[in-house]
Amino acid sequence: MNKFKNLHLHTEYSLNDSVIRIPQLVKTLKEYKQDTCAITDHSSCAGWIEFNQECEKNNIKPIFGNEFYCQPNYEKKTKDRDHLVVLAKTDEGVKRIRELQKIAVENFYYKPILSYETLLQNTDGLYCTSACSLGTISKLLLNNNYEKAYDFAGTLYDAFNKDFSLELQMHPGYADQRIINFELLRLHDETGIPLTVSTDAHFINEENRDLRRVVQASAWHKLYTEIQETLKSNCVGNDEIVKQNAVEAHFRETDIVEKAIKQTDKIAKTCNGKLPTPKREIPVFDKYTRYEELLAQQIW
Repeated sequence: MNKFKNLHLHTEYSLNDSVIRIPQLVKTLKEYKQDTCAITDHSSCAGWIEFNQECEKNNIKPIFGNEFYCQPNYEKKTKDRDHLVVLAKTDEGVKRIRELQKIAVENFYYKPILSYETLLQNTDGLYCTSACSLGTISKLLLNNNYEKAYDFAGTLYDAFNKDFSLELQMHPGYADQRIINFELLRLHDETGIPLTVSTDAHFINEENRDLRRVVQASAWHKLYTEIQETLKSNCVGNDEIVKQNAVEAHFRETDIVEKAIKQTDKIAKTCNGKLPTPKREIPVFDKYTRYEELLAQQIW
C-alpha cells in the first residue's frame, strides 16, 4: 500500500478548473494501490455522491472535504479570498461541511464565500490543512508577514483542537512554492504544527495535462496559448510521484518529505465520516394550504 494519500484533490465538479473524472480517478487509485482518497472541490459538495458510489464499488474509503474560499468576515465585499482545505472526520463533520457550504453560497460574491468567523464557531468533526499558495498562511509568508502567519497558524491549530497541518506542495519550477515550503518548515520548527503534503491534483496524469488548459481557455474565453501551462505536479499523487517532484523542486529534506507523506496517512485514518443513506422524500408544500382552503370554500 502507498503511504501517501491524496487529501487535496479536485474533480470535474471544480468547474472550469479540474478535469479529473471520478471513475477514472478510482481506476488510478486502484493502480496506485491506494485504499483512501479525499475529494476537496472548490467550495462544492456536488461530487460527493458520485465519489462515494464509485469508492464503495472499489473498496476505497472516501474522505469528504471542501476547499473553501475564505474571508475574515462578510462585512466588506471583495474579490480577495483565500483557500482552505477542510475534511470530515466524522458523520457530524460531513453534516458541518454541508452546512458551511450552504452558508458560503448564501454569501456568494463572484464565488461562494465562507468567513473564518463562521468556520471557527464550530470545528467539531473537522480536520483542516493550510491548502495551496492561495491559502491565507501562504499569502502572508509570500508577503513577508511571518509573524501574522505564525499567529494565524496558531489560531487554526487551537481552533481545530490540533487537527490542523501545514501543507507542503512539491512543484518543480514554481518559485513561490519554494519560498512557501521553506517558511512552512520554519513554522513547523517553531510551533510544532505537523507538516503534510499534497499534489493539489487537478488532472490524472501527464496525458490529461493539456486538457485542463483547453477547459480553462474555453471557460475564460481566451486562446489556448494565452493560458499558463499547468504544473505537471498537479496530478494524482503517490509515494513515488511526490518524492520525485521533491527532487525536481530541489527540496533536499528527504526526511521531511517522508514524514509529511506519513502524515497524510495519519490524517486519512482519522477521517471516517460517511454520507447518510439517500432516501426519496415527497416534498410538502405548506405555503399553498391557504389556497386549498379557499378552493374548498369555492371562493375562486
